[in-house]
Amino acid sequence: MINKRTKILLFLTIIVFTTNSTAWSQASDSTSVVENALKLIHSPEPEFSAVPQTDTDPQVLADMGFEQVYQNKPYRFNVSDGKTLFAYKYPQENSMTTILLLHGVLSGAFMMNKTAGLLREATDAEVIALDLRGHGQSEGTPGDVEMINQYALDVVDVITAIKKEKSDQRIILAGHSMGGGIALQVAMLKKPDLVDGYLMFAPLLGYKSPTISKSPATKAGRNSQQFMRIHIKRIIGLKMLNSVGNHEYDHLPVLFFNLPDKVPIRTYSYRANESMTPEDYKVGLAAVDKPLLVLVGSNDESFVATEFEPVVTENSDGEVLIIEGATHNGIRHDERAMTTIRKWISNHKLGGYARWQ
Repeated sequence: MINKRTKILLFLTIIVFTTNSTAWSQASDSTSVVENALKLIHSPEPEFSAVPQTDTDPQVLADMGFEQVYQNKPYRFNVSDGKTLFAYKYPQENSMTTILLLHGVLSGAFMMNKTAGLLREATDAEVIALDLRGHGQSEGTPGDVEMINQYALDVVDVITAIKKEKSDQRIILAGHSMGGGIALQVAMLKKPDLVDGYLMFAPLLGYKSPTISKSPATKAGRNSQQFMRIHIKRIIGLKMLNSVGNHEYDHLPVLFFNLPDKVPIRTYSYRANESMTPEDYKVGLAAVDKPLLVLVGSNDESFVATEFEPVVTENSDGEVLIIEGATHNGIRHDERAMTTIRKWISNHKLGGYARWQ
C-alpha cells in the first residue's frame, strides 16, 4: 500500500517532471527557431545584374522634383527620443489648416518643393514638408530607425508640436509613396483627433497589396526588379527571431537599391522597412477614420495603378482618382491632381480660410 505521503511525493514529482519537460521542449523549440532563423538571416544578400543607370530624360528629372520653385523657411522639430527632425515650412498667414507632407523612399523634403507650393495654392493651407528620420537634414541613421514603427511615432510628435503652437489647427497628413504608407501607420495608432484628413499620392499600401506588382511581365514589375531587391529570406528569419523576442539583428538591411555608392541611402533596415507601411494593407486602410483621397498616375512605374480603386474603396471610405498619363513622381505636380484636391478640400471643409467653410 502506498501511504498518503508517498502519493503526494509522487504527484509532486510528476508535476515537476512535466513542467521541466515542457520547459525543455520549449527551450529546444526556441533554440531551433533561432538556429533556423540565423541561417536565413545570414544567407547571401541580393545582387543586381545591371549597372546603375542615371536617367537623363528631362521629364523624368522634372518629375523627381529637384527644381526649387517656391520659397520656404527652415524649421525643426524635437521628437521623443531627443532627435531633431528638419522640415521646410511654406507659410500661409492666418491659415486654419496645416498640411504635413511626407516624402517617399530615398527622397527628402527638398524634393517636395513644387508639391508643397502647389498644395498651398490649391488649399490655402500652410504646408510643412518633413525630412523623415535619417533622411535629408534630419538626425538619425540613413536607412535605419531605432525601433519598429519609428516613422509613425515621429510624425505623431511633429503633429503634436504643430497643435501645441496652434491648438485649433486642422491637420491634413499627406504622403507620397512610402510617405503614404507611413500615414496609414499613423492611422493605425488610433490617436483621436490627431488628423483631420489623409491625402496620398501613389501610396505604398503594403507589400501584400495587389497594387504591388510581383510579375516581371508588367512594367512595374520589371522596373522594381531592376531597381530594388528585397531580401525575403532575411525578412522571414528576422520575423522568426522577433517571434521569440529577439531583436538583435533588426538593424540589418533588407531593402537594396541599385544606386551608385555615393548616394546616401542605398539600403533600408528590417526595422525601417517594417515602419514604412502596414503589414496588412486591409487593416491599414480600415484604420483611416477621416476623409481620404488617393491620387495615382496611370503611367505609374512602381505600382499597378488599376488596382488602387478596388483596393482602397473595398477597405475604406476613401476616394481614388487615376490621372491619365501621370507617373509615380509626376503625380505630385499634376495640375489635374491639384484641381481634384481643391474640390476634395472644399467638399470636406478642410481649407485654410473661412471661405472654405
